[in-house]
Amino acid sequence: MPEGSSPAASRSWPLILLLIGGAAYGTIFSANKIAIEGGFPFVAFTFYQAFIAGAVLLGIGLIQGERPGTSSAHLRQYGVTALFGFIVPFIVFSFVANKLPALVVTLLLALTPALTYLFAFLLRLERFRWISVAGVLFGFLGILLIVLPKGGLPSPDMAGWLFLALLGPLGFAMNNVSVALLRPAASTSATLSAGVLIVSAAVLFVIMLAVEGFVWIGDLSGDAVLGVLWASAVNGLTFLVLFEIIRMAGPVFFAQFNYVSVGAGFLWALIMFNDVPSLWVWIALAVLVVGLFLANAGATQSIREREAQAK
Repeated sequence: MPEGSSPAASRSWPLILLLIGGAAYGTIFSANKIAIEGGFPFVAFTFYQAFIAGAVLLGIGLIQGERPGTSSAHLRQYGVTALFGFIVPFIVFSFVANKLPALVVTLLLALTPALTYLFAFLLRLERFRWISVAGVLFGFLGILLIVLPKGGLPSPDMAGWLFLALLGPLGFAMNNVSVALLRPAASTSATLSAGVLIVSAAVLFVIMLAVEGFVWIGDLSGDAVLGVLWASAVNGLTFLVLFEIIRMAGPVFFAQFNYVSVGAGFLWALIMFNDVPSLWVWIALAVLVVGLFLANAGATQSIREREAQAK
């Protein structure tokens, strides 16, 4: 935001980015499903997402005369964000893509705001707020409404895969807080995003060779390639939005990104795969909307307090 922007404008820009990025990210689980069902090995799929997105962002940066920093602070940020914000969540989500309905996996993202608030509070980045705690509780209640009732999952055997998939929102929450704590000074969101994705690709390349051997993208089906290109574009945009919003509004505000993603993911999965939610999933979604309202209220209080302290 330019200097002299009004407080209202400073709050509206993060919200605009939140809506754009969240709506785009809600499509990624459908992209995962298309790619994995098209025969893309899940580690290779995760590697190519990072490699393609990182290469594009690096190329754009070099054209503009910018490149990722290589100081110890930069490398620490790249490594932590690569691990918690990309490698762990995306390997997990790619692995369960054909084992759980896309709607259910998407809904797990709604736990990220609650977990982010808990980590931020424990690390003293956020004050204790009853309204935020209520948002946390509603988030967990929403997930329980999917797992516990008989009709929540298509098969009881899926419960184990669901609990494995919880590593995804846990990683995202840890990443949200680490970005707020570790971001190097005088770094742009574009160069940080490129650095994170390149480091992620390097690590995932080694894992791919060890687990699946070298996988050449040209040998895969058209659906698999479409899925990885789609996911790469979404991930490039997501990391740009992540670094910008956390810079402007903090990790708890950014975590609401996942609520927007859930809504977009529901609509996209319904359109692409005709995944019609059970009654319990609809009830869970309603509970999560209440959690969104409460979490948004707590995040808005936090932003206003920061603005007051900056005066």
